[in-house]
Amino acid sequence: MTSDASIDAYFSEVASGGYSDLLELELNLLERASVECLTRKFASHPLVRFFNGLVLDDPNTSNHHVLLRLHPFSGQVLYLAHDEDCRIVFSDLGELLTAADAAKRSGQSLPEVHPPNSPPVADQVAISNVVRRLVAGTEDELAIALSIIPSMDMTDVALLTELAAHKDFFVAEAVGAEIAKRPSRALKSVALLCSQHPHVQAARAGTEALRAVIA
Repeated sequence: MTSDASIDAYFSEVASGGYSDLLELELNLLERASVECLTRKFASHPLVRFFNGLVLDDPNTSNHHVLLRLHPFSGQVLYLAHDEDCRIVFSDLGELLTAADAAKRSGQSLPEVHPPNSPPVADQVAISNVVRRLVAGTEDELAIALSIIPSMDMTDVALLTELAAHKDFFVAEAVGAEIAKRPSRALKSVALLCSQHPHVQAARAGTEALRAVIA
């Protein structure tokens, strides 16, 4: 969880100016007043509203980094992408600044230095409960669930089995994609279920997952 002190320290770093207006790197972290203003503009966005998020940057794209303030995600940073999958990319604000430094050194954009896998949430019981509730809800709630699934540690096989058979193919596809990234023999039955999904896109992800599991 991010404390008030760590948030203050983060904004002090940003106020130095070293992380702003580097649009060629998609790096433009905002100072506190601008964050509060931009967050108000995003107040109706389902993910920002659900996570009680703070929109941290404006890199002149349709994508943003958002500090989450809802348990069990509090303190983590979500990548709110317009045309890509939304997911948590950093465990805390310090990791965001470390990635920004890496982008500056390498000349890569900030999204290019995102870690390939989302950091797992510490309270996996809580995240399972949240995902199970969301996938039974509205279209907006399903979108939120899709952003959370990459933060599961893939040990709740019962829930993953439910998700692999979900009628919304995006849910089953997300499960297959995560298994392919983090294959485990314990997930073979889940991967197989994904591969048997009636929608071709989900089935394709499941086939890739199954291939990774048995490799």
